[in-house]
Amino acid sequence: MEDRIHLCVMTSAGVKYEKIVHYAGLPLEDGDAGILAGHAPLLAAVRDGPVKCEFGNMTEYVCVGNGVVDVLENSVTLLVRAAEAAQDIDLSRAEASERRARERIERKEATTDMLRAKASLQRALARKKTYRLSSEKTPG
Repeated sequence: MEDRIHLCVMTSAGVKYEKIVHYAGLPLEDGDAGILAGHAPLLAAVRDGPVKCEFGNMTEYVCVGNGVVDVLENSVTLLVRAAEAAQDIDLSRAEASERRARERIERKEATTDMLRAKASLQRALARKKTYRLSSEKTPG
């Protein structure tokens, strides 16, 4: 049996990350899931968070926005709202986004769209987590 899977992360703008991996860790709406070769078919909702990509003795992370994942025949395809490789994340920008979102939520003004503010907070936290995980530099 093939011990590798084809991982593809796409947005409406096209392919953002594509690699042959041994393991993919996914942030699903109902909890994290680990995908290995031979995984059963799966169609699931993806939440904002880091995708862990292991190949050889390397580990990479990609921060994704909400979307869906399709797992079929050693192929994992994510179609998400946004995707950003960990090395491209600007931590100070993510922290500033988090502060702004928390301030909007705490003010509780009638003009504040709480759903958007909470979604913005979740995106900022996901970007920070992805950056932090990538910075740990632990081998796969």
